[in-house]
Amino acid sequence: MNHPTSRFRFLRAYGVTIKTLLRYFALLIVKIFVSNKTYLELLERAHVKTARHIVTNILKLKGLYVKIGQTLSMMTNFLPSAITEGLEELQDAVPPHSYDEVVLRIQSEFTKNPEEIFARFEKAPLASASLGQVHVAHLPLGAKVAVKLQYPHIDTLVRSDLKTISRIFGLLNIFFPHYGLKDVYRECAGMILKELDYLEEGKNIETIARNFPDQTKYIFPKVHWDLTTQKILTLEFMEGFKVTHADKLKEHGIDPRGLATDLIHFYCKQIFIDGVYHADPHPGNIIIWPQGASNYKIAMVDYGATARISPRMREGMTLFVDGIIKKDTRVLSLAMRQMGFVAKEDNEEVIDKIVDYFYSKIKGIKIDNFRELNIGQFQHLNDILELKKMDISLKELSQSFHIPQEWILLERTLLLMMGLVAQLDPHLNPMDIVVPYVEEFVLGKDKKVADLILQSSKELLLSYINLPNQIYKTLKKLDEGKLSFQVKESRANTERIYAAMHQLIYTILLSLCVGMGLWFKKNGDIGWSENVKWLSWFFGGLLAISFVKNRK
Repeated sequence: MNHPTSRFRFLRAYGVTIKTLLRYFALLIVKIFVSNKTYLELLERAHVKTARHIVTNILKLKGLYVKIGQTLSMMTNFLPSAITEGLEELQDAVPPHSYDEVVLRIQSEFTKNPEEIFARFEKAPLASASLGQVHVAHLPLGAKVAVKLQYPHIDTLVRSDLKTISRIFGLLNIFFPHYGLKDVYRECAGMILKELDYLEEGKNIETIARNFPDQTKYIFPKVHWDLTTQKILTLEFMEGFKVTHADKLKEHGIDPRGLATDLIHFYCKQIFIDGVYHADPHPGNIIIWPQGASNYKIAMVDYGATARISPRMREGMTLFVDGIIKKDTRVLSLAMRQMGFVAKEDNEEVIDKIVDYFYSKIKGIKIDNFRELNIGQFQHLNDILELKKMDISLKELSQSFHIPQEWILLERTLLLMMGLVAQLDPHLNPMDIVVPYVEEFVLGKDKKVADLILQSSKELLLSYINLPNQIYKTLKKLDEGKLSFQVKESRANTERIYAAMHQLIYTILLSLCVGMGLWFKKNGDIGWSENVKWLSWFFGGLLAISFVKNRK
């Protein structure tokens, strides 16, 4: 089937790009004559106009451009919020293709018409997307199914559009070299190409379903593999309504708070326990199936965006939490490298500044109020004000710092889920449910953050206890003249220094024990509080004895 506009559609794409560039060039000229406040206001308006202009033209271009626009709306770490928020309109504004194209796709895959395969096939689509659409059908034995299929010639369009989009991003990169636009393109292209294989999507459904073998609350569509190809996916139809349909929830007596809690548990298990998760939890993909008497089942649809937590990312996240608890920026730096945030290893100064920036955001967070952590505070790292705080340039940031695709998907999934939970119940704090999963994720089963704090404290105590012996050995060598220099009356000086170091260390250990005792008492752990109290008396006694013994 011919697409009369496809031959010249790249011209429209270039036209949008040029018009966008001209808008911002004009703004740079205006900046010379206006105050910084006025410029920032005009810049915000330009972002809104740009997003609106892009959306209008993308809906005319259709195909891969819609998917690119949807993917760009996820890039909250790269692009201004006014643009990403404007592009979110593309998530639900995709017009359907004609039924003739649907028939053509089914014929190309099965060499049969829909009527020859299905007992009934709805001509009007249930939902339409950028690369395909979904139709309801019934199998010969009566089973109701959802048939998801890609549009004809989509492969040709994808190849052509990716070339055009690659050139556009290359052109934009010439004028805006410090925004990492090549990385943006790579991330977008990678995410899109993964969604083009419906066989892989079917496997994703079964992989996640296997991780919930004994669960009846969460259900997964059965894949009809005999009617599934790389371009067509036939699934068991999931009955129900959209999760945010408030009237339906009320009609069936479903408690929004209970539903929100179930969703958090559902996603926490996928992300933090199983390491493979549905990465697109917007309301349209979550179906609630009422079961009577306030009961319900939760079904997820559209597994095209499925992500995994790699061993490298898991190790890095574990190391990051360890660095937070130990307040060790060296560990935090190593963790960020492990997770893939460091693009270049040869600019240590910039990397250290970025690590210090992250540490400044989290250093005031105590374990007992960790549930108040706001994920959003780590977004928009490339804001000008934030760059000034770090004392680095946008060029240095883009050359040294890279946000991996794995993290983009994880962050977006968490933010979408948090937003959905807030919509269902604004008063529910998701972190109360999330924190235990995070503890198991980073520490292993049956361990708590408090255990890691205690272990870190033990390591600190041991290092302090071992320190006097090391100092004494060094001073003894100094006294015996085995070092490269001699010190007169070194024995007397050594004893005084040794006593003073002991007193300093006893003071540090006493202070540490008192602080730990207060922390355990505040958190209701009376047993540990009492144990640390006796340890405090012990070090206090040693300190007193040392003062009495060495007074002169």
